[in-house]
Amino acid sequence: MTVDTQRRIDRFTGIPLCLAVALLRKVLDLLRPDASAPPVRSICVMKFFGLGSVVLSAPFLHGLRERFPDARISYLTFEQNAEALSFFPMVDNVLTISTATGWKFVRDTIGVIIRMRAESVDTVFDLEFFAKFSTLLGTLSGARRRVGFALPTLWRRWNLTASVPLDRSAHVAVMFQRQLQPFGETTRAAFPAITSTAADRVSMANKLGLTENGSPIIVVNINADAVSLERRWSPERFAAVLRAVAAMRPGATFFLSGARTEQTYVAEMIKRWKLPDNVHNVAGALSLGEFVALLERSDVLLTCDSGPVHFASAVGTPVVALFGPESPAFYGPLGQSVSVYSGIACSPCLNIYAAKRFVCPYNARCMDMISVEEVVEALRRVLGNPRNVRRPDTFLIGTYSAKT
Repeated sequence: MTVDTQRRIDRFTGIPLCLAVALLRKVLDLLRPDASAPPVRSICVMKFFGLGSVVLSAPFLHGLRERFPDARISYLTFEQNAEALSFFPMVDNVLTISTATGWKFVRDTIGVIIRMRAESVDTVFDLEFFAKFSTLLGTLSGARRRVGFALPTLWRRWNLTASVPLDRSAHVAVMFQRQLQPFGETTRAAFPAITSTAADRVSMANKLGLTENGSPIIVVNINADAVSLERRWSPERFAAVLRAVAAMRPGATFFLSGARTEQTYVAEMIKRWKLPDNVHNVAGALSLGEFVALLERSDVLLTCDSGPVHFASAVGTPVVALFGPESPAFYGPLGQSVSVYSGIACSPCLNIYAAKRFVCPYNARCMDMISVEEVVEALRRVLGNPRNVRRPDTFLIGTYSAKT
């Protein structure tokens, strides 16, 4: 199933299902002689949409582990996001749901409900903003505590036992951690470091033919496979930036990353704009662990608003990120980074209340307004700053510090 199909099903079938399950739960609670919640021993965190958002949940997971050191923490997500969670040791167990076919989706959904009930999950944190699917699963899990973001609707309110207001002026990583407020959490968010394994570093270097010669490495993610096409920047402008940076950094090597489905798009871009031999198409060639290893070796990541932004931030690689339909104040890179954002009146337009389903009537003018010169200057600034060889194990989110 495509993401668009998933969100359409969620939108049109979710509300009646959520209301029905909430009413049933209320009846069962009235019949239960002891309605008090048990101690926090088994926790399930849910985040399905957005690989970058899964990465941004790391500060929340860090705080959750500190708050409940002896609890079992499970993380429920879509199957394609599971590999990212291998970088977070604070998660004890990963539960997944396949979206490959409708049958697998239904089968896995029923399976995780049975498993959560069998494992006596007592506390659920729903990190989705307003998805009916996660709301439904939270209640069907049998958990007596269900925490999520507040929404003034019955289908949402009746299914949560504690809610947290969503503040669009705060960073997503901070908003996730605010779900700990019902448990008295007041600390600032900390971002655990992501590091590759030795095997991934060796495998990546062998695949790409990298040596320890110290020449600059620049990773570029053109985001051809974005769910929202409005987030794309033109390949012609990416090509112009690559030429300018190549002249500015002689001897640099450029790797154009992406998913396997983006291989052809990237190859056609390289061929059409006659990019030099030091520009390589590695879309679909690397595992996630190998991609993290490449980021560790890289001087900068240039990318549109997408998941690699947050992997690079967690690794400690400087980022130049291009934003248009979404605000960098909400989803921007953390750490040493520059967000290029025109901030025109109609942006941000990807409304989380409508599951970010939006077709721009202005042909993504916000992205078109980003000039080649702006991006080259941003890269010049980042590449001109010294970078620490190794970042600390955790760093506090300074620009978007949590306030309670």
